[in-house]
Amino acid sequence: MRQYNDALDALRFSEEEQAMLTKKLERAAQAAQRPRKRRHPRRVVCIAAAVAILCSTTAFALKNNWIHLLYPSTDPTLVEPMVQPVENSIHKDGMTFTVEAVMGDRYNVLLVYTLSRDDGQPLTTDTNIVDWLCYDNYSIKEAPDAFAVGSGFPLDDDPTDGTLQFASVSYAYDYDTRQRIPVKDLTLVYQSFDVFYETPNPDFVLYGDEAKYNTTYVFSSETDLEIPLIYEDTTVQYAAGQVVERNGIRTEINDIYLSPLGCMLDVVWSFQTDELTEPYSTSFQLKLKDGTIWDGAENRLANGYIDAGPVMKTQTITTQKNWVFDRIIPTEDVQAIIFDGVEISLERIS
Repeated sequence: MRQYNDALDALRFSEEEQAMLTKKLERAAQAAQRPRKRRHPRRVVCIAAAVAILCSTTAFALKNNWIHLLYPSTDPTLVEPMVQPVENSIHKDGMTFTVEAVMGDRYNVLLVYTLSRDDGQPLTTDTNIVDWLCYDNYSIKEAPDAFAVGSGFPLDDDPTDGTLQFASVSYAYDYDTRQRIPVKDLTLVYQSFDVFYETPNPDFVLYGDEAKYNTTYVFSSETDLEIPLIYEDTTVQYAAGQVVERNGIRTEINDIYLSPLGCMLDVVWSFQTDELTEPYSTSFQLKLKDGTIWDGAENRLANGYIDAGPVMKTQTITTQKNWVFDRIIPTEDVQAIIFDGVEISLERIS
């Protein structure tokens, strides 16, 4: 399974690369203000077009199955109070795409989707599938220029029973300040949903890795669905100001936010060397009060890294590091975070 993540958490560019990136971001900011379709160059794309009808649905047989699929090791009674039901569906081409529910905290939002064939037949008979993906193209009503980025992953990717389930985890940040936007109480405005799968492309050597997979769309629909994020924010803020140094990089932690869904840190990096001898990637763990450790390697969002090579010793990078847990972890169960090997006890301030 591959994840599609924000690659801007921590990057180091030449002046030429910075100029190129700025132009790309400006173009992306303009595109983010209008509905857009994703295109995959040099891939075989199969798209069925039809009129979609958005409606509200009530009872759905699988609507709660996703809790076990998303958090298989968590007691469902810990999850259910955090769930904001949505249960809005799009009916199209004999299929039903349902936005089942949303969960979230101050900065992260997690959504669950189900796609099913109305006749119960398999969604495809293709047996050479590498990956199933679901793209949810949305903006934030109160901050239309914001960038919403994150990862999507299948919960149930067996198409033979005519049903698939997906989850997506995302956050938003301000284009100018690069600061995360608190999404609680904002409104997601969807422009489109796309469900597709990828199969190996035997001709990709002619075009390079960009065309390594053929893409087949199973469901594609534009929409104007709006979802107000009215779930309860369970985020807790802890005292910060700690300083950690590893492999020539000094990290000052300015803010620590923790919820049962994930953790976010506001950090400032400064280089203590002129050259990094190896790539730097943040090491993060949670130390629980029962003595167990949650390892950041289980993160459902991939954080950026800094590549090895020459760096400017005077350069600083202000960024946010984000971890979304693969199980529900109550904040009262957490004793400390372990950042780059240094244990930091948590002192709640709000």
